[in-house]
Amino acid sequence: MPPFTLRGASLPRPPAFTRAAATPRAGLALTLGLVAGLAAPAGLPTVQAQVITHPDALNSLGAPPPARPAEKPAARPVAGSNEMGPHATTPSTTANPATAIPPAAIPQVATTPPANPVLRPPEVHVPLHPAPPPPEVKPDPAAKGRAARIPGGTRLYFGAQSADMNPRMIAALQTLASVMQRLPDQHVMIAAYGEGNGDDASTPRRIALSRGLAARSVLIHAGVASTRIYVRAIGLPPENQIGITPDCIDVTRSGVVASSPSPS
Repeated sequence: MPPFTLRGASLPRPPAFTRAAATPRAGLALTLGLVAGLAAPAGLPTVQAQVITHPDALNSLGAPPPARPAEKPAARPVAGSNEMGPHATTPSTTANPATAIPPAAIPQVATTPPANPVLRPPEVHVPLHPAPPPPEVKPDPAAKGRAARIPGGTRLYFGAQSADMNPRMIAALQTLASVMQRLPDQHVMIAAYGEGNGDDASTPRRIALSRGLAARSVLIHAGVASTRIYVRAIGLPPENQIGITPDCIDVTRSGVVASSPSPS
């Protein structure tokens, strides 16, 4: 082995060592030890040393071992394949936090209950066709009958089996119609009677109805609305009724009970 040389200084030749001791590890340790021993003491100028390694020591190290191939991760068995054993479990999957679905927002709860719904009936447009007025009653001067005043109205007397009215009877109804025009919140009640046989209730009612409709026609043509007039065909009058005969009708305002006619 050639001697170690230092530039600017001479050092004694290190003792020779045998080839048996020049193992890779021993040669490397000896070289590092020599370099450490050449360090200058404190206070002395720094000395630069050059280390020369013998070629035989490098040859004794041999070639570096081959690099081990990177181990591949073991493939996991796929669910449903034949490689899974009877006790194989499905690998757990971890949700990706980047693609995780955020939780739904909690809806706000109203502090007061909602108002009750208002159900309105459907609007139906019905064309109004007013009923035609009844035929006008013409006064008959030869008709037998008369008119008498009673509380709240008038009482008309007719001839036997007749519904004809003379001018005095029609004038009494027209006077009542003028009073009803000043009382728009009241109605006209007509209680009609008729004579006949007690065993036949139909004939007295038919005569009473014809007399009541005649009085209604006079009131309508005098200006009273037909919806304010109510006709009752009673027929034979009840017994012990004061002042009422089978050949009369009572025309009064609503809320007034007819009684005996006042003296005229």
